[in-house]
Amino acid sequence: MKRFLSLFLLSAICVSAAAQQRQVYLFPDFPSGSIYVNGVHRPQQVKMNIDALGQRIYYFQGDVLMELTQLYRLDSIKVSGHTFVRKQGLLCERLALQKDTVFVNWKFKRVHMGSAGALGVATHSNVQTLWNNPDVEVTSGEGHYSGTGALSPEIWQSRSENSYFFSVGGKEYQARRLKDLYKAFPDESIALKAYVKEHRYKMENAQQALQIITYLLELAHR
Repeated sequence: MKRFLSLFLLSAICVSAAAQQRQVYLFPDFPSGSIYVNGVHRPQQVKMNIDALGQRIYYFQGDVLMELTQLYRLDSIKVSGHTFVRKQGLLCERLALQKDTVFVNWKFKRVHMGSAGALGVATHSNVQTLWNNPDVEVTSGEGHYSGTGALSPEIWQSRSENSYFFSVGGKEYQARRLKDLYKAFPDESIALKAYVKEHRYKMENAQQALQIITYLLELAHR
């Protein structure tokens, strides 16, 4: 583990004991996951979670809650049946639609907040330490993925600022708003606008956004 950390985590930041960190975790508690790093043959098995508010990855090293830093060496993460990879510097979940693959950078604003406070300070030469108090249990509370791997309704109903990545004809597109889709696909925009208006869909709702992208891809593949 020490060798892995020395290869992967190079910065050190001390967090004040009075500071309060707030997270929106994707998973309940801290499930076991695998971190794959470029240049390292074996993945690291850790208890971990992903914060969709601060776009950070947390894991436990013993009783200490750590944050992964300098993610440019990250290849992928697999946790609770879900796979996350980097896209344009963002951590994205790989989701399979009907015939295509969409990568989602989850970012939520108005959802239930789990929390992990900075209850102590530990200094390491190669990590950012957020929590160091083995007498207090830190869990994520209610995550947005259930134990079965299903997304909770909170994710779908909340106002999101997610970014979506997908490919058409070998070209990759990134979209966060409807106008991004209309601009990128002018030939399909009239039909797409009619579809959005009929169903009253919005990109701020994650489930509706994926429905919009699914329909757009159907139009683009015709």
